[in-house]
Amino acid sequence: DFSYITDFMNSEKTKEALGVDSKHSHNWESCNFGINMKFRTDWMKDFSKYIRELLNDDIPALIYAGDVDFICNYLGNQAWTYGLDWKGGEDFRSAETHDWHDNGGLARSSGGLTFLQVYDGGHMVPADQPKIALDMISDFVNKKEF
Repeated sequence: DFSYITDFMNSEKTKEALGVDSKHSHNWESCNFGINMKFRTDWMKDFSKYIRELLNDDIPALIYAGDVDFICNYLGNQAWTYGLDWKGGEDFRSAETHDWHDNGGLARSSGGLTFLQVYDGGHMVPADQPKIALDMISDFVNKKEF
């Protein structure tokens, strides 16, 4: 049930705080299938080259997946981050994995790339693990160590 999130995101107070132009925007939806279908040609395409470009330009990237997500499973996401060819790739692959946020997940981070396996998180990590998701985004945005 996403009704509480929908109500919050569509409130005028929230829109104002986020700088949303209410006259030219649609209501927020948790999953807009019209938009979703416009991405159907992107399914199963490899976009890792764009992550490589960001990292090679010293722009950090956070890749995360819930460990109970069967749609975008963490093993597949982990595999492509390990296999990514970029200037810091060797250091990333040799970096140790470690506990993150007192058993909130398992992290590997080096040279601007972080891969985080979120424990007990499904496809919608913020819905399954809201505090962990907030900590994850806050740490990334505030450039804290993972």
